[in-house]
Amino acid sequence: MIFTLVRGQNTKHYTPVNMYMMNTLLINPGYAGTKEAMSGSLMYGINWAGMPGAGNLMAMSFDSPINWLKGRVALGGLATSSTYGVNTNTNVYGYYNYRIPIGQGKLGLGLRGGVNNYSRSLTRAEFRDPNDPVQLDESRWFPNFGLGVFWFTADYYVGLSIPDFFFPPSGSNTFDHDVANYNYTFVGGYIFTASDNLRIKPSALVTYTQNSPLVYQATLNFILFNDMLWLGASYKPNGIVGLVEFQFQKWLRLGYAYEFPTGDLVGFTSGSHEILLRLVYNKKLKVVSPGYFW
Repeated sequence: MIFTLVRGQNTKHYTPVNMYMMNTLLINPGYAGTKEAMSGSLMYGINWAGMPGAGNLMAMSFDSPINWLKGRVALGGLATSSTYGVNTNTNVYGYYNYRIPIGQGKLGLGLRGGVNNYSRSLTRAEFRDPNDPVQLDESRWFPNFGLGVFWFTADYYVGLSIPDFFFPPSGSNTFDHDVANYNYTFVGGYIFTASDNLRIKPSALVTYTQNSPLVYQATLNFILFNDMLWLGASYKPNGIVGLVEFQFQKWLRLGYAYEFPTGDLVGFTSGSHEILLRLVYNKKLKVVSPGYFW
């Protein structure tokens, strides 16, 4: 899935999603309200199916512009739960975004704040010594915050964010606010219009974290049949992703992504799957323009 980010990387607290272009709220608080309508999404992903200890991700989000200060304020919320082996991470955030009209576009200045729960169920693991004292379940709650800026027009968008500021060390009751652990995350995309039935959208996601490999994903989408069908593919260091999206109605959208394993992963997993359902509602306009920034 953001989450996508990319699986198998070394950064901390990084939401693994491949359909980042359909749910940018996962990684950038400045995205809230971008569709100028009330919107919500449900996402589910399976990471590296068939591999022992492979995990999954569930995410639910919503956001909407608010009629405060001429619609400059947008609010939102996000809840995610991801598992990997015996570990479970649960996150709940609230979003506040202040949008500034500049030229033909808007600049969103976003903040998110909430709590993270880190749980480890060691009683489910198999130990050689059943009396090993490390077989104790752990569960800790920590506060967290993130910042993001997001600039968009009808044709392009760019965003930069630090999704989380705090990272609790394993086995510790405190949280780590070391700047070296920040995930500096960039997203950007552009729409080329060839005709009413064909638009081309390249996009990219790049995350830099000190002392960790660069995380990136480059995506190309072809938007067909008056924006009803999206077909695309992504490249990243440890996988190739196929994407398909259907816009059944102006208010209803469904997306699916399949990640083909490459390199050392070949033979160990059948791949990764993601599915996302998006609902959009605008009472004033009755219909909503196509979701180029999903």
